Amino acid sequence: MNNAWEYQQLRFSSDAEGDESIVPEALAEKGDGRFRSRLGSGWGFPLALLVQSLIIVFLLLYIVLLGSEDAVCAEQLSPYSPYFESGMLDHLVYTEQNHLMQPSPYRGQPTPEVEEAWIRLWRLPMIQFPESKLPALNKSDATQYMHASQDYGGGVLGFFHVFHELHCLNMIRQYTYRQTYDYSNVTAFRAPEEIVRGHVDHCIETLRKQLMCTSDVTPVLFVKDDSRPSGMKSDFNVKRKCRDFGKIQDWALENLAQPPERHQADQVASSVELVHI
Repeated sequence: MNNAWEYQQLRFSSDAEGDESIVPEALAEKGDGRFRSRLGSGWGFPLALLVQSLIIVFLLLYIVLLGSEDAVCAEQLSPYSPYFESGMLDHLVYTEQNHLMQPSPYRGQPTPEVEEAWIRLWRLPMIQFPESKLPALNKSDATQYMHASQDYGGGVLGFFHVFHELHCLNMIRQYTYRQTYDYSNVTAFRAPEEIVRGHVDHCIETLRKQLMCTSDVTPVLFVKDDSRPSGMKSDFNVKRKCRDFGKIQDWALENLAQPPERHQADQVASSVELVHI
C-alpha cells in the first residue's frame, strides 16, 4: 500500500514538473473519449448550425445593405421622390466621351431629327404622389395643389424636375438658333418678345442653381498637347457615375397621371409645358 502511495505521489510530482497532464493516461484517454463523444453528440450539431446560421445572416445583411446603398445616397442628396420607392435606383458607371467636336444627336444645326431627339428627352406626362409626402417637400396645405383624377389613383400632381431642366436647356438651345430655324410651332416662342427673353433668363437661372446645387466635383485632368500655346488641354472624357436616366423616363411613363377632366388641356403635350402657359 505504501509503495502504491509513493508511486502515485512520484507520478504526480513528475507530471507536474513536466509537460504531461497530471491525470493518469488511462483516465485521460477514457475521459477524453467521453468528452469527444459528448461534444460530437451534444454540441457538435448545434454549434455547426449556429455557425451556418450566422454566415447566412451576415450574407443577407450584406446583400440588403448593398442594395440599399443607392437609396440611402439618394435620400441624402435629394428631397423625397416617389422614384426612390421604385427599386429602380440603378447607376451607370462609364467614361464619358466629350471632346470639343464630339458628335451627338443633340448638337449642331437644328434639323427635324435633332428637334425630335430633344423632345423625347423631356416631354413626358405628369405623375402623382401621396398627399402624405407633402411635408417631405416642405409643403403643407394639400388643398392648394392640383390633384390627379381618381382614375389615376388621386394624389398630388407633379413632374420630375430633371424634365424641366432639360426643357430649359432645350429652350436656350432653340433661342440661339431661332434666327435660322423656324420655331413658330413652339409654344414658348409665340409669346411677346419680353416674355420669351424672360423665359430664357429663367431657364439660365434654373440651370445655374441646379449646377451649383449638385456641384460635380469629378476631376478634369490636363493632358499634354504641344499644339496648344499652353502645351496642354483639358481632358473632358471623364469617368461618370450617373442615375439611369432611361429608367427614370420609363417610370414616369408607367406612372403617368392626369388631372380631373375639367382641367385637362389636350393641346398641351407635356407636364413641363404647363409650367409656362
